[in-house]
Amino acid sequence: MNQRPRPRTLAWASSLVVLQTSGEVAYVVGRGEYTAGLRIGLAVVLALQLLFAQGAMRMSAGSVLALMAYEMMAVVAAIAGDGAVVIRGALAGSAVAVMVLLLVSISAFPPPDLPKIT
Repeated sequence: MNQRPRPRTLAWASSLVVLQTSGEVAYVVGRGEYTAGLRIGLAVVLALQLLFAQGAMRMSAGSVLALMAYEMMAVVAAIAGDGAVVIRGALAGSAVAVMVLLLVSISAFPPPDLPKIT
């Protein structure tokens, strides 16, 4: 099977997603104003990014789309959220960096197999 090489920018994006997700989960779990159930639920939803990062490393376009959606939501949360400006800035900066790295590596993905229109 003719497999395209994985771009280095995709590995960087996935590594950054792991670091970002670890920070997000730690921040959510440490929030005392949330109930325990809400903290666990948010942590699980945020941890799904790790599965999508793994899928992106396997050259799954759907996983990249999911990561892009997560990162766009992270930028919105950083802009509209409350909390320390440094934390919000770091979240927005890392989310934008991941989006840029994913967009740069999109050209290495194989084209989709679409059915022929007859």
